[in-house]
Amino acid sequence: MFSRLKLLYIADDIISPDEFPRIVSPSRACHGLSYMPDKDILSLFSGFRGGERIRREVGVTQNGISSNLRARVQSDLMSGVVVAVETRPGVLATMGPFYADIDGYLIPQGRQEPNYPVDKIVRRYEEAVKSYGGRRARPSVFPAQVTRAKPALGPDIPAQGGRASQSVVSGPLTKAQRWQERKYLIGRGQRSIYPDARIASERLAANNVAVEKAKLAENIYKTTNPLKETPGVPEGWKDISNDELALNKLGLKSSMLYDNNLSPDFLARVYQPDRGIFGKEMNPTVVFRGSRAPEFPQGIGSAAKKALKGDLSGIKNVNDWINNGAQGIGKSSEYYKKAVEIGDGISKTPSIDISGHSLGGGMASAASMTSGKPAWTFNAAGLHHGTVGRYGSEMIGSAKNIQAYRVEGELLTTLQEVNNESDYELIKNALPDSLQKPWGVALPFTLKEWSSLALPDAAGIPHTLAGGAGTLLDKHGIDQTITLIEDQKDEDVATIRGRI
Repeated sequence: MFSRLKLLYIADDIISPDEFPRIVSPSRACHGLSYMPDKDILSLFSGFRGGERIRREVGVTQNGISSNLRARVQSDLMSGVVVAVETRPGVLATMGPFYADIDGYLIPQGRQEPNYPVDKIVRRYEEAVKSYGGRRARPSVFPAQVTRAKPALGPDIPAQGGRASQSVVSGPLTKAQRWQERKYLIGRGQRSIYPDARIASERLAANNVAVEKAKLAENIYKTTNPLKETPGVPEGWKDISNDELALNKLGLKSSMLYDNNLSPDFLARVYQPDRGIFGKEMNPTVVFRGSRAPEFPQGIGSAAKKALKGDLSGIKNVNDWINNGAQGIGKSSEYYKKAVEIGDGISKTPSIDISGHSLGGGMASAASMTSGKPAWTFNAAGLHHGTVGRYGSEMIGSAKNIQAYRVEGELLTTLQEVNNESDYELIKNALPDSLQKPWGVALPFTLKEWSSLALPDAAGIPHTLAGGAGTLLDKHGIDQTITLIEDQKDEDVATIRGRI
């Protein structure tokens, strides 16, 4: 489907007026690129100037393609430097960021991505109109305007256990009904004649699962006693971390899930899905807890004095950070050793998933690479290439089995990854006015980039979530991740409904 898109630099490439209303939503285009090989992404740049520009900027040579191609293109799409245009012949309005009105003027529509340069693209459209001798785009055709040779399709006949009825239900829907409603919409979107509905259905299907894994990654932080069920388990799930019979069927024991039954540092939990809600579409999920904020029970002063003597006992949760840092530079980590052991344990279990946030995402990646099982990670710590082998296990998994969600501009991803343009602006804006000059930014910028090069990136297929709020640390929280995924779900549901 994405071979029917072309990528164009809005300022450099020649774009006809009719192509502007066919610009695809940048977030949907980014989602599609997440699954494409780099060489295929490069082939989508059809403009002569743009094709030369992307090859020059990411360092394409006869020896290969730069590893940051995907991230660079996705960043340029979100900022409006690059646009994705639908080229499929005969396709109607894309329901992207723009449409052409009856007089051929380009009109913004729907909720725009943060900082998306709407005005700049509209001005570029007017320039294109002039260069084409005043010819404007043909008016966009929306579903209500389409005449059909055959009557519109009625509701699909549901499969057993599927959507029971299209009739109006009074009162709020249950979790099971909401799940089936989204499954129905996904199916309708997949069969739609409209590209935007098909793209929306693909992302909705992915996010429908991802948000459940994210909610579990959030819930594990609420565990206070590993010998009891974690409070506030999300609807549709059950904490089975102390059910030995259920764990044994998965290749696990409860003792593998923590290092201390009173106040554990390392912690994992296992959640069982409710078949009455999800049917057979969700698997039991192993979830790893991420880093917790350091605490100073006896005060910062006392903790600092002890730390100067090499005693870190005054800092609660310090082991989270020690293990995180050690693994990142290829050193031994008890947390990751236990994650690899869990991966070994579940490697022969037919249907089981893995999840985690932050440090927990790094451990989830290690367990996935050890077991070959699918994982969903959120703002995850990077995985060192030698971690799995260090503990005597074979790496049988693949990064393609890991869906790595990250909020754009969040702290951990920013520290781990090299992104020259955004890093430069971030450092520049953090400095006092007197140092916001190239000579003042050069040293901290260089130190940051070299530090990031020394750290591993998060493993997996990246899914960047735009729209986070607050500081880099605020964006790191799992709560923002869940909110942004839910926002995308709402957007995709609205798109598909608009095409039915």
